[in-house]
Amino acid sequence: KEPNHDRAQAQKVTLPIIINGRIEKPEKWDVFQFSGKSNDTVIAEVYARRLDSPLDSVIKLTDKQGTLLAFNDDHEDLGSGLNTHHADSYLMARLPADGIYDVHIGDIARKGGEEYAYRLRISSPQPDFALRVVPSSVSLRGKSSATLSVYTSRQDGFTGPIKLSLKDPPPGFSASPVTLSGTQVVARLTFKSDLVATKEPVSLSIVGSAKINEMEIAHEAVPAEDRMQAYLWRHLVPASELRVLVFDPTYEPPPKRIARARPPSTVTTNAATATNVTVSANAAAGTTVTVT
Repeated sequence: KEPNHDRAQAQKVTLPIIINGRIEKPEKWDVFQFSGKSNDTVIAEVYARRLDSPLDSVIKLTDKQGTLLAFNDDHEDLGSGLNTHHADSYLMARLPADGIYDVHIGDIARKGGEEYAYRLRISSPQPDFALRVVPSSVSLRGKSSATLSVYTSRQDGFTGPIKLSLKDPPPGFSASPVTLSGTQVVARLTFKSDLVATKEPVSLSIVGSAKINEMEIAHEAVPAEDRMQAYLWRHLVPASELRVLVFDPTYEPPPKRIARARPPSTVTTNAATATNVTVSANAAAGTTVTVT
């Protein structure tokens, strides 16, 4: 709702809430005011660049007197694919006392316009996690094993262990579960195949499970490829499936022999001697050659 450009005109909201807004003018801020309790933890998260908005967001949290409590410009998101600039903002803060608080959102470059839209979440923490598995395709020798890297993106302060395993593996495939501790970003999951070979690549699925707020939560890992951009930034680019091909190293394809084409029989006539050669075959007498 307009106007809400400063603390005096702040739009009052009740948490939790998701706000769809726009920084429609340069130099503009949007301010949202809520009531909080002492020791409550508040999350403010922006989705803009991840929704193809040009907004380079910045957010800050202030108390009733305008004292700055938290501030954020850029926040890296492991699952944002080929996004080359993690321009969306995120902050998590514990409120010092009961009272009124304001969340401010603007553009760090002080730009604005009709296309500078955003989605702002203000809420208590919603602990969760997401997984990426790299690479998205594997070839391995028959009756052997291979290793995959599983990355986790933890959300809203979640630090619990995550158990990784194969989900409903096809016959001939197995893996021993591994656990990501609360301090780990990546784990190595080794799977093996008892098959000599597969005619076609098969699909595997890796699932991670964790207990969050006394509930068992499970998420499948998204297959991805690790790509580098500008010799520095790395991106986990999602793929459609995790595909595995098992091959027999002793297999030799049959040779492909191509019969040589034989030239057709020809009869040569010498114009100078006018000699013709006639070849005839008699099953009883053999071959007769007549020269005229």
